[in-house]
Amino acid sequence: MKHLAPDYIYTSQGLQSNQIVSISDEGYICALSERGPASEITEVLPGIALLPGFVNAHSHAFQRALRGRTHRARSAHDTFWTWRQAMYTEVQRLNPDSLYQISLQTYREMLAAGYTSVGEFHYVHHQPGGQPYERENIMAEAVLQAGRDAGIRVVLLLTAYARGDFSHAPDETQRRFCDASLDAYLSRAEALRTAGTALGIAPHSVRAVPQEWLHALAEYSLKHGLPFHIHADEQLAEIEQCWQAENCTPIELLERNGALGPRTTIIHATHASQEEIALLEQRGASVCVCPTTEGDLGDGIAPYAELVAAHIPLCIGSDSNTRLDALEELRWAEYSACMRYQRRRILVSDELAASGSLLLAYGTQAGATALGLQTGIIAPGMAADFVAINLHALSLANWTADDFLDQLFFGTSREIFVQTWVQGNKVWSATA
Repeated sequence: MKHLAPDYIYTSQGLQSNQIVSISDEGYICALSERGPASEITEVLPGIALLPGFVNAHSHAFQRALRGRTHRARSAHDTFWTWRQAMYTEVQRLNPDSLYQISLQTYREMLAAGYTSVGEFHYVHHQPGGQPYERENIMAEAVLQAGRDAGIRVVLLLTAYARGDFSHAPDETQRRFCDASLDAYLSRAEALRTAGTALGIAPHSVRAVPQEWLHALAEYSLKHGLPFHIHADEQLAEIEQCWQAENCTPIELLERNGALGPRTTIIHATHASQEEIALLEQRGASVCVCPTTEGDLGDGIAPYAELVAAHIPLCIGSDSNTRLDALEELRWAEYSACMRYQRRRILVSDELAASGSLLLAYGTQAGATALGLQTGIIAPGMAADFVAINLHALSLANWTADDFLDQLFFGTSREIFVQTWVQGNKVWSATA
């Protein structure tokens, strides 16, 4: 049993002082209690406020290798699609050892950025050319081992990929992603699930899998109570292709195949229509936005006001890992929304709640729900996942209990984090 005594703890009741958080040997919060002279304390944390750890609901760890290497001209008019070719080139260099190393580096940086859990949208499965490795899940195992060694919690979003797009077989650069059949994918998923892996089902996109796969994958997810994640409506070209092939939009195609529900998370939804948003609301699905990547790739800005008005749960992802900072990801969600609608307070439009508390919920509780995790708030029964804030940082000067979270989200960056705790263990420290 551990008993931590910071200056403040942020709970559902707000910023609380003189509290002790007690943690079981299994890494779950047992109790929050008043600190007194006779209190049992394992570690005093002076000058620190503990917040729930942030949840990164969408990552491609290997794409961290592209940081700063895709910004020179590749064509007269660079877009997501020209960036994708650079990414495919990087894919061909990967093997189990190099994937482990880049994932380990990325996950360590995530811990320093405030993330305690990550949904790894993993799709580099096989050898170049598409031949499975002797151990068919060796690439997934490399990612999972990197997570364990870094100390971050990984939910493996095992990506299904079958084709290049609606009418083309995969090209040479995409064959590493593709399973030979639906049964081959499900066999790999089942091996991971029965081994105890924290698993989610993740068809890459409606471009990448046919309808019969979508339907079967949704059924498998529902049968085993697994998260279901998919890219959709990130690019206008994707929507146009879907209309031409299926006479509907991507989210409408998911609805047609029983793939929308409370366990479904749509990644991006950048160009979702009002009709699609209504479907998400009706089915209780959520959306994961990735503002730093969406900005870097020129995707566009999500229809935040419409999503908020429809009460769609929103979470965040670092996606290509071009930048890792949980505070910045959330801040740019709000800032880009303000630029789109030319007014303030878009994501934080609830007049009854402070701006910072809403952004914190997007970055913690909503992501935890999207990944099926028992974390995201500091309360008994939840995983002991914390990020420690340096209360003496210059960027937090003159904070008060009323404006603490607003100052945190709108005036600071990841440098304010000094410790990260996952499942009751201190896994990163700024002084280590």
